[in-house]
Formats: sequence, structure tokens, C-alpha cells
Amino acid sequence: MSELLLIVTAIGVVALVVWLRRRRGAVDPGNDRLTRACSGDQAQAQRLEDLEHAQSPEPLSRREARKRALERLIDDRST
Repeated sequence: MSELLLIVTAIGVVALVVWLRRRRGAVDPGNDRLTRACSGDQAQAQRLEDLEHAQSPEPLSRREARKRALERLIDDRST
């Protein structure tokens, strides 16, 4: 019985962590807009993020760099 309680508690903790990460908007590398715009190619999305970090004169958060990379990708595709 105590093993079952331990397993249920562990599953609950994992579910809570996942829920909290999603709620605060943590970047999930496989399911964000930039990766989807790159047709699921995580390596390409990472390269575009790295390029934004390199081109920016001020430090960027990961979220801001990915947002700018997505905007640049959309602009490049529309021209």
C-alpha cells in the first residue's frame, strides 16, 4: 500500500511540475512557434535563435531571441 502511495505522489509531483512550466510559458524546444515554422527542425530553430543572440547588441532572453527569429523568418518568407 505504501508503494502505491509513493508512486501516486511521484506522478502527482511530475504532473505539477509540467503544469507549472506550461503555465509560466517555459519554452518547449519541440513545440514552440519557431520550431513549427521550421517544419519541426529543432536544429534550424536553434541556429536562428543563436543568430539573433549574435546580432543583438544587448543580451536577449531565450524567449525574446526566438520571438525575433520567428518574426525575421516570417518576414523573409513573405518577400
